[in-house]
Amino acid sequence: MDCLLAKSYDHTRHKDRPPSYALLTQHSRDVATACDALSSIAGSPALQSAGLDGNLLGDFRYALRLNGWIQDLGKASDHFQEMVTNPFESRKQLMRHEAISGALVWIASLPLAHWFKGLPLPNTLRLMSLWGAIGHHRKFDEDTKPEHCNRLTVRMSHDDFKAILAEMSESMKVDEPDEFGSDVVFAYSSREADRSSELGGFESIRDMKYDFEELKSEFGQPSLRRMLALIKAFGIAADVAASAVAKDEYRKGHSRSDYVKRFVHEKLSVGLTVKELDELAQKRLISSVKQVRPTASNDSTLERNNVDERDIFQARVAQCASDLAFLTVARAGCGSGKSIAAYKWAKEWCACYSREGRNNFRLFFCLPTTGTTTEHYKDYALESGIHDTALIHSRRDVDLMEIAQIVPQESATGTDADQQRAARQALAEMRDRIESLELWSTPLVVCTTDTLLGLMANARRGIYSLPAILSGAIVFDEIHAYDDRLFGHLLVFLRNFPNLPILLMTASLPEGRLRAICHARPDLNDEHIIEGPPAFENLRRYVVREKVSVEDIDASIEDCVRQGGKVLWVCNRVERANASYRNCRERFRRRADINVYHSRFRYLDRSHRHRRVIDVYNCEDRAAILVATQVAEMSLDLSADLLITDIAPVPALIQRMGRLNRRVTPSDSEELRQPKPALVLSLPTDEQAKPLPYEKDEIDLAWKWLERLRDRGNALSQRDLAEAFASLESTQADLEKLMRRAERNACFFSGLWRTRPGETRVDGYTVSVVLQDDVEKCDDFAPNGEPSRNWIRKHEVAIPFKPEVLRWPRVGTVREAPRDRVHYDYDPKTKEGTGAEWMD
Repeated sequence: MDCLLAKSYDHTRHKDRPPSYALLTQHSRDVATACDALSSIAGSPALQSAGLDGNLLGDFRYALRLNGWIQDLGKASDHFQEMVTNPFESRKQLMRHEAISGALVWIASLPLAHWFKGLPLPNTLRLMSLWGAIGHHRKFDEDTKPEHCNRLTVRMSHDDFKAILAEMSESMKVDEPDEFGSDVVFAYSSREADRSSELGGFESIRDMKYDFEELKSEFGQPSLRRMLALIKAFGIAADVAASAVAKDEYRKGHSRSDYVKRFVHEKLSVGLTVKELDELAQKRLISSVKQVRPTASNDSTLERNNVDERDIFQARVAQCASDLAFLTVARAGCGSGKSIAAYKWAKEWCACYSREGRNNFRLFFCLPTTGTTTEHYKDYALESGIHDTALIHSRRDVDLMEIAQIVPQESATGTDADQQRAARQALAEMRDRIESLELWSTPLVVCTTDTLLGLMANARRGIYSLPAILSGAIVFDEIHAYDDRLFGHLLVFLRNFPNLPILLMTASLPEGRLRAICHARPDLNDEHIIEGPPAFENLRRYVVREKVSVEDIDASIEDCVRQGGKVLWVCNRVERANASYRNCRERFRRRADINVYHSRFRYLDRSHRHRRVIDVYNCEDRAAILVATQVAEMSLDLSADLLITDIAPVPALIQRMGRLNRRVTPSDSEELRQPKPALVLSLPTDEQAKPLPYEKDEIDLAWKWLERLRDRGNALSQRDLAEAFASLESTQADLEKLMRRAERNACFFSGLWRTRPGETRVDGYTVSVVLQDDVEKCDDFAPNGEPSRNWIRKHEVAIPFKPEVLRWPRVGTVREAPRDRVHYDYDPKTKEGTGAEWMD
């Protein structure tokens, strides 16, 4: 049948006619319906979170619906129709369908442009609809241009296209546009047009961009930029929702529009309850008390006071939510109960939402690394008993399989049987969810920070999730670990969502960064910057020694091993970590368990190594030595008796020291409260000028920080570390430079008519590859015949980048490393090895 299609479909299954979900008429209707459903359930919270007037909801809904109708008008082109009809044949399209959609409603000579300009909307809102539609695949900016290929015909005279225009006009409550006298034809350029009626694709796109650039001046107010960003994101989410439910609807035989509406409303209506959050915090509080080592102290009063002090800290954090403070900062070191405080804070916000009649409160708990994310998910969300929880990061499928293997063993330590069942059920349900929209129906999400702040760079998952994100509260943990770009994204996020409940947690923060947060959010006052419990913050945990000799290192390790202690040795580079590991094995393998842990293992092997390291450190009967790189800073919840570390940026050193004497409490005996040694090593001579992966000025600043610590005495507390860090100089010029760079990089708000994905993290020095030997043994393939994405996630390994990597064959989204270029040292039976390295 001669129908305009929006999607390809299985012709063997649908021989007589295309299924409804594949039709352009139906898909256009579905997207517009999803736009209405999204604005109905999530529009008001979104406007409120962005600090916009709630009276704008009607305009928001109208503009969003228009966005949905416009998005796919360009799919009526013969190039697109040929592509979806014969999806396995490769053919260039002169113009992408969303660029065609924009041209049809913008080129003044076309009837649709006159209709578009006559809509009952202010010019800025019309532009928001159009720019959102053109950018709904995140592929329109100053670099957009047509492909040099055959002419393209937009089938404007087709009955399906006429039907779309008629229904669109009825939906927008305006008269239909004038009929097109004929189809619209685009040549590559006006010089290549055979007839005067043909349009030049190059000129059409160029002129649109020129016009849009001039119209940027109408969006000087932050409120307009926020509204534009919301319409863009909600339009993209509506398109994804309409596509996700399409085949489900066909199989179930429901009314199309009713099904789309029900899907959106059901997914976004789920929420946490005050009772669930209270029980989660209480369960974790009980668990944390059980994990505290026995104390030799008989001073029960002191112990009771210490518990009360943490309770006071957690209550003060929660009180900020009761005071309706949309931004709270909690600065506290390890042992203070920050995570429990966060869930108590969330409970108060949930109660506030409930009093307002909003029952879809959700919580996003964001951590900087995949390791910390997985560990927090296991410790808090997985066994919470909450029906829907989610672990979200790029390798979560692998982590979930690993958790599935260890949950029964870990749960067999006396936990309640119902919690064990809840954990296993949560894992099973997680694997069955619709991947792209799972966050919509998940009230408790533990994710990497990039999942949310990736929104600032137009990352897919952040955009898809925005309707859910703006319906709850967010915890950003360990913000001191953010690089400049990620911290800049945080600042822009804070500035543009002033009425979204956000809790920032950190062990320490330089004064300059705190000022930057206050600059982005003038509503943050001293009452909502909560310091940790004084007894824990002031506990003397560390004795720092700088620039120690090799002999001092050897003697310190020998002494620690002799006493059955735990050694943590953190190197900035993998090669030095492997060398130190081999040296330790030669000397101590019979007296201590020795491991090396870094990023150059296949991810599945790294998961196993992670678990073994934790188990070894939890064993009190034997000494242990762990040599690691930066992965130890946040991903490992362990307590060492001796820390050896390369000089590194101050936040990294504070994180590393957080793994030293971690379990000590003020109520321990005097013997157990003794501070532990931290040895800070100078870099080798050949690295001092270029201390990769860091910058020289970061290292110079770290030496200044150590000088200030030296002035504070021999035994140091977490507060000493934090206050010395906060005192480091930062000028107003530095703050202004940071804010300008942050605004520029946050293309979600700054792009306006442009929509392209940007970067969330500063570029690193490694690249992920898969090994040739592994690819040849692969037994898990995607429908296209390549190794599946899950297989790639299990087997990818990081190596230092070299230009030759770009010439290697591609496997999915990574490159395949030839066996004669990358060596991989790992024994799957003994689980021993040092990972991947270049073969020079």
